[in-house]
Amino acid sequence: MINTPGSWSYRPRACTAIPNLFLAADFVQTHTDLATMEGANEAARLAVNGILKATGSTAHPCKVKKLYEPLESARALDQWLWDNGLPAM
Repeated sequence: MINTPGSWSYRPRACTAIPNLFLAADFVQTHTDLATMEGANEAARLAVNGILKATGSTAHPCKVKKLYEPLESARALDQWLWDNGLPAM
């Protein structure tokens, strides 16, 4: 369930370089950097938006929101401590 650190950049996007190929799964690049149904759902919304754009549809695109991470500031501080050779909190 937990992705390998640094693997996000190696995952495909929902909208690919192939005009009629769209991906929707938990391994697609999304704001949800975790193999979950939420990530798969977000990928599906991104794929649908790609299909709407590719077909010239006038339908409203799906809403895609950035995942709220309540511990994001603590993670940033922990990363800064690590980068500077300091002990964790």
